[in-house]
Amino acid sequence: MSKILFFLVLCCLYLVQIQGQLLTDRQYCNRLTRECLRSEGTVGPNDDTEGIYNDWCRRSNRNWRNITRCQLVRASCELTLVRCENLTCANVARVLRT
Repeated sequence: MSKILFFLVLCCLYLVQIQGQLLTDRQYCNRLTRECLRSEGTVGPNDDTEGIYNDWCRRSNRNWRNITRCQLVRASCELTLVRCENLTCANVARVLRT
């Protein structure tokens, strides 16, 4: 009985840790996006990386709408830290819709 109880406690602690980490990762992504938007006035909304990414996505999807540098920062942070998914055009579009 005590082994089962110990195992359940460990599982609960693990789940709490995961939920806490998700909130922290989301907060990190929000902070990163806010910093990007603050610097957008001096740096500008576009750069080479985002331009190449837009071109690449437009080749695979004719309906692709161009995204800004800060949108790409937000989507890449959310996809890699929170969702653990690849940075595909479809995934980026899905993240930016939400």
